[in-house]
Amino acid sequence: MGLVTLKLQNLVFPTNKYLNEHWWLQYRGDRLFYNDELGGYMLPQYRFVEFFTYFNSFSIKKWKHFTNITNVSLHLKIKGHFFVNTFGHYIRNNVIEKEISEDKHYNFPEPTELVINFEQEKSSVISFQISSLSECEIYSGYYATEIDEEQVRNVDIAIATTTFKKEEFITKNAEMLKNEILYCDDECSDHFYVNIVDNGRTLNPDDFNGSKMHVFPNQNVGGSGGYARGMIEALRGEKKPTHVLLMDDDVIIVAESLKRTFYLLRVVKDEYQDRFVSGAMLYYEKMNVQHEDVGYVHKDGSYGPQKPSFELQKWDSVVKNEENYDKFDDHYAGWWYCCIPTTYIEANKLPLPLFIRGDDVEYSLRNDAKFITLNGICIWHMGFVTKYNAAMELYQVHRNSLIFQAFSGVCQDIDFVKRITDFYKVEIRRFNYNSCELLLESIDDFMKGPDFLFKPEGERIMKEHGAMNEKLVSIEENYPDIEVNLDDLYKFEELGFWQKVFYKITVNGHLYPKFMLTDDVGVIAYDWFNCPKKQYKRKVLLAVNPYENTGAMRVLSRKKYLELRKHYKKTIRNYKRNHKKVEEEFRKKKDEYTSYEFWLNYLGIK
Repeated sequence: MGLVTLKLQNLVFPTNKYLNEHWWLQYRGDRLFYNDELGGYMLPQYRFVEFFTYFNSFSIKKWKHFTNITNVSLHLKIKGHFFVNTFGHYIRNNVIEKEISEDKHYNFPEPTELVINFEQEKSSVISFQISSLSECEIYSGYYATEIDEEQVRNVDIAIATTTFKKEEFITKNAEMLKNEILYCDDECSDHFYVNIVDNGRTLNPDDFNGSKMHVFPNQNVGGSGGYARGMIEALRGEKKPTHVLLMDDDVIIVAESLKRTFYLLRVVKDEYQDRFVSGAMLYYEKMNVQHEDVGYVHKDGSYGPQKPSFELQKWDSVVKNEENYDKFDDHYAGWWYCCIPTTYIEANKLPLPLFIRGDDVEYSLRNDAKFITLNGICIWHMGFVTKYNAAMELYQVHRNSLIFQAFSGVCQDIDFVKRITDFYKVEIRRFNYNSCELLLESIDDFMKGPDFLFKPEGERIMKEHGAMNEKLVSIEENYPDIEVNLDDLYKFEELGFWQKVFYKITVNGHLYPKFMLTDDVGVIAYDWFNCPKKQYKRKVLLAVNPYENTGAMRVLSRKKYLELRKHYKKTIRNYKRNHKKVEEEFRKKKDEYTSYEFWLNYLGIK
C-alpha cells in the first residue's frame, strides 16, 4: 500500500439564492462575479479575495485531532497573474493570534491546477487570500491530504429523513440530493443513499424512487417513529451502511455539508470512529447566526446550546467556533443533522417512541454519545425563530423529559417537576390558563406509565393538546385601539419590593378585589419572555407575537384560577405519592420499547 491523495473539503461558492445573499460565509474582500461562458468566478485586477470563512477555512487542529491526516494542501484551478498568501489563526492566552506565510507569486495565462502546501504549525484554523495583478478566473478549489491508503476507511451513509405533509420542502431537498450527491461526479456519490419516511403518506413514491433513493409510506408516528423506520430500513437494505444520517425535512442544506461528513469519516482515527457527527443548526431567519451544534440539558431542566450564538460571517467566530466547548454534562446532538455509526443502532437498539421532542436528547444520553462538529457541516432550519408552540414546549417537552429520565436513568440530578411547577406559577400570573393545563397534563400523562404513553396514539394526543394553543389574530384588525409598541415588548422592567410581594401573594390579583386592579390592557410577549411589571395588577392582557403582528386577549378569571389550583394540588400529590413506582415501570420496559420487535409491531411492518 502507498500514499493516496484524498479530498478533505471543497471550496464553496454562492451557487443558490441563499448563499448568494450571504456570500461572506464563503469569502470576504472584493465581490466575485460568475461568468457562465467560462464557468468560473472573476476577480478584477488589483483586488483581493480571502477565504478565511465559515465554509472555506480549514480546521486543521480539529482534523489532526480526530483523523489520521498529517498534512494539508490547497488545490486551485485558476487563471491569471496573482499572489497567494496562506495564513491561520490560533488562540493563546484568550487572544487570537495570526500566523502568516510569505506571498507566493504566480502567472498562469491558461487555467492551471495549482497546489500549495500549508506550512502553518501553530494555527487551529487555516485558509488563504488571493491578490490579483490582472483579472483572474477562479474555477474550483479544495483542501486535500496525502495519506497511507491503509488508513482510509470504507464509509457508506444512509440518509434517513422523515416528512409529514411537507411536500415542497422534501421535494426540493430530494432534487438537491439527486443532482449534487447521489448522481454527481464526486467520489462520494457511490457512498450515499436516501430513505424518505413519509409519515403523511402524501408523496407519490414513483416521483422519488430509484437505485439510491426510496420512499417508505409510514403511519404518522412522529419524528421518533419516522427516524426509527429510517434506521430499520437502512439496516435491512441491500447495502448495509456504516452510518445513518438523520436529517429534518424542512431544512436548507448545501451538498458540501454531506460531502464534508463523508470525507471526515473515511479518515477518522480508531479512537473516534464511534462518535456522532453533529451538524450545526443555523437560523433560517438570520442565516449567518448559529443556534446550536451540540446541546446539553441544563441543571434547571432547560435545553440549549453549549456554545454562544456566533455570527459566523466574522473571522473571529470562525476560530472560536472550532475551540473545545466540551465542558458540560448531558450532551446531545439534534436530529436536524446527526450522523450515527450503525454500531450504535445494532448494539443499543432504536429510539424511544416519544412521537416528537426529546427523542434525540434521550438517544444521545442513553448511548453516552460523544460528538464531532466542524465548520461547514450544518443546516438552516425553517421557521425556528418565530414560532412558539405551547403544546410542544410546555406539554410535549416536559412530559418527555420525565419519561426519558425515568426510562434511561439519565439526568438524575435534574428536577424536571420543579421546572414544570415554576412555569405553572409564571403562566398563572399571566392569565395563561390553557398553558397551565398543558403543564399539569405533562405530569398527569407521565404518571399513567409506559403502557399508556407507548401506544401509537401520538398524533391524537398532539391534536388534543394543539387545540389548546392560543388562537392569535391580527392586532390591527381586532385590537386597533390598543397601543402596541413592539420595540418595548422584550424590554425587562423590575418590580419594586412591595410590588413583588403583592404579585406573589395575590397571584397577580387573583386573590384580590377586582376594583383594586387597573382596567388598562397590559401588552406582553406571547412566548417565553416574562416581565411581571407588564402584567402587574391588570385585569386584561394582550399577548403579542411581534413577528406576525398577531395577539390573543387574556382576561383574569378567579374561577379558572381556583379550578387550576385544585388540579395543581391533585397532580403534585399524585406525583409525590406514586412517582417512584411509575419510574420503576418505565425502567422495566427499557429493553422492550427500543427493540426491533417492538418497533416492527408499532409501525405495522414486517
